[in-house]
Amino acid sequence: MTNLSDFSLIIKKTFIPCLLLVLSTFAVFSSALSHQFLINWDDNQYLLQNPAVRGVTAEHLKAAFTHIYIGNYAPLHIISYMLDYELWGMKASGFIFTNILLHTGNGVLYYLLLTRLSGKTVWPLLAALLFLLHPMQVESVVWISQRKNLLAMFFFLAAFLFHVVSGENSPKEEWHDRFYLLSLAAFILAMLAKSVAITLPLVLVLFDFCYRQKREARELLAGKLPYLVITVILGSLAIMAQSNKFQGGRTSYYGGSPFATFLTMLPVLVSYLRLVFWPSGLSAWYQVEVRTGIDVAVAVSALLCALIIVGGAMLYRKRTDLFFWYALFFIGLLPVSQIIPIITLMNDRYLYFPMLGTAAFLGATLFGNMEWADMRRGKGILIPVALGVIGAYSAVSIHRVGVWQDSYTLWSDAVDKSPNAAVAHDCLGEALLNVKRDPDQAIEQFRIVLGLRRGNALHDLNVIHDYAQTYSNLGAAFDAKGMTEEAMEQFSTAISLNPMHAGAYFNMGNSLMHKGLVQQALRSFEIASRLNPDDPAFRANLAMTRQIINNRGISPVLQQ
Repeated sequence: MTNLSDFSLIIKKTFIPCLLLVLSTFAVFSSALSHQFLINWDDNQYLLQNPAVRGVTAEHLKAAFTHIYIGNYAPLHIISYMLDYELWGMKASGFIFTNILLHTGNGVLYYLLLTRLSGKTVWPLLAALLFLLHPMQVESVVWISQRKNLLAMFFFLAAFLFHVVSGENSPKEEWHDRFYLLSLAAFILAMLAKSVAITLPLVLVLFDFCYRQKREARELLAGKLPYLVITVILGSLAIMAQSNKFQGGRTSYYGGSPFATFLTMLPVLVSYLRLVFWPSGLSAWYQVEVRTGIDVAVAVSALLCALIIVGGAMLYRKRTDLFFWYALFFIGLLPVSQIIPIITLMNDRYLYFPMLGTAAFLGATLFGNMEWADMRRGKGILIPVALGVIGAYSAVSIHRVGVWQDSYTLWSDAVDKSPNAAVAHDCLGEALLNVKRDPDQAIEQFRIVLGLRRGNALHDLNVIHDYAQTYSNLGAAFDAKGMTEEAMEQFSTAISLNPMHAGAYFNMGNSLMHKGLVQQALRSFEIASRLNPDDPAFRANLAMTRQIINNRGISPVLQQ
């Protein structure tokens, strides 16, 4: 039976710190509950135009496991939206609330993991607060489409924690230990949420090496084979899903070679390190310069990376436990380090997993031997300093949360930060057209995009598809002004660039309807629906057009 002193200890070491984590997280992120869906940054394809998320049904569950959405095989991600829909309907606030709840849960799991490993409460709490409230985490939390990041982290941490508990039993029992099986199950769920969790086997091997002092290859790999099998199967599926066939993010090597991509990523790594400590200039889109040779930026970055490696080697000789968290930051970046090139070189959300290593390393290094009682003795002066820094980060996060209110506020900010980024102007143009209903300003933005992209070689499918999307958007803006001839010209250009562009056919159909050319519009809607049969707007306009043809005199009410 638990006595009163044990209960008091649980309250002090677990309940109160976890309550503080929950309250702090909601204090920073709760203003996001008034935000809207983003009409042009994955929310449309994952949610607004995806009938599979509208409730938990056998058909929708089948779709989640058999469809690839925007280059991601992440059935758990889609199922989580179904559950949200059952609770909130299509209210953005409900989906964002779930995101905040998941992020909070990740912070609590992280704290429990750190306290179990260290037996301390001070530095694990400070590390968990830093992880939860850092401005780099805002993108993953308030962007509904990044639910997959949060889900993957939740099950990643659960798998890690179960592995830690499992290893506390005798090695002979490990394979039959329920916690070991729970760890494997959690890892599968993490991979079914987002493939970024693929680093877990490497993390577990490094953990056994650094914390459990296992040195023999047989000891390190004992019990890891099932993790590796899961990694190979689900990892291969994730790589396949990222192909152009499934609207994935895979692309060719930047600068034309793996070496040029490596040179390009060196300054990106240094930028990430800077943002961890000085998170200014955050943006939804970073314009990264592609490097094809060694310049000053590359040379300085390479020197800093060399110092990081030397520092890690020195740390390993003194404290393997600290080395684990030091190395975890860089392991967390491996899936987005362009080993397999993807279309975005740098994003805030790419630091969500690496922050596990950063927060724990800083917490354990600066406050590893401190207790709360040290503050009363005058020895814990760094604790209020740390809380002050975390408070400053929280203030930046609150401001950053406001930027994500809707597509217009988000992309206005991105254009200010990256005025030469065609993607930012393109997305701002879409927001001006569909959120602000300002086609004149939208046309201006789309023309800026075409000017910025002029001269780009049309050999990369992603570049071609970007061009097609911009021409389709420009046509929609002309159509909104009643300039149907100009609109038709843009749609035709989009289709010539990408004959599989369903949106261009859909927009062309709308424009044809506005001209009264119902039969031609029907053909456009049929092609759009054939290319993208799941889009409810496509199906609605196709059905309406067929009804008009069958019942002359009925005025069309078209989806835009």
